[in-house]
Amino acid sequence: MTETKHPTDKLAAVTGGASGIGLATVERLHQNGHEVLIIDRDESAFAVAEKLSSPSLPVYAKIADLSSVDEIARCVESIDEEFGGVDILVNNAGIHPKQADGGPFAVQDITLEQWDLVMNVNMTATFLMSQWAMKEMMQRGWGRIINVASRAGRMYMPISGSHYAASKAAVISFTRYLAGDCGPYGVTANTVAPGRIKTPLSDVSGLGSSQNLHEEFAKSVPLRRVGTPDELAAAISFLASEDSSFVTGSVIDVNGGIFG
Repeated sequence: MTETKHPTDKLAAVTGGASGIGLATVERLHQNGHEVLIIDRDESAFAVAEKLSSPSLPVYAKIADLSSVDEIARCVESIDEEFGGVDILVNNAGIHPKQADGGPFAVQDITLEQWDLVMNVNMTATFLMSQWAMKEMMQRGWGRIINVASRAGRMYMPISGSHYAASKAAVISFTRYLAGDCGPYGVTANTVAPGRIKTPLSDVSGLGSSQNLHEEFAKSVPLRRVGTPDELAAAISFLASEDSSFVTGSVIDVNGGIFG
């Protein structure tokens, strides 16, 4: 296990931080010396926080369903009362509905209810969480906002539904404007766009098993493999650090070279 660095006195919040890419990001930021706040709808977040926390460098958890505007409001009010805002925000929580056989929904099969749910979680929550966090960051003159998009938001992917792709394209565009508004105040905003990453969200397949799907997909990747949550967390960690101080409004593609 990587040794935790000296505390940085900065608090990082990670949505969807109880598993997958979010959990890897929580672990990486904690190893880098940040106190970390996990925001997740799954109560397993409490167990994760307890496991990672140490007396000198705590990890906290709050439960919130980010598809609900009311729950987001309740959550951020609680964070403001307890911590006075955050220094780093990673908007990672997302959903990608699939058919029963693991395949994507065609445009004609997507209901308005499903469209709204995907947009609420993937885009509206990102907007509301960023809008909330940026205010304190701008007052302090320092902050990092990192939004997790997808290769599906950059190009056509037959394994992705149009509602998911549209939400991730919106995240990318929103982040560019967020960077423009935050920049004069010393706050950066960037996007990471992962390709296929081996996570619970991707472990559904119409090919018999998630492993088969990963292996089939890897054939089209220049590096001939799918990515890991740790590899995406490394990119997020860079964007959360002082090393990225002149990087804002950018999209970092973490996909093994498949997007060009």
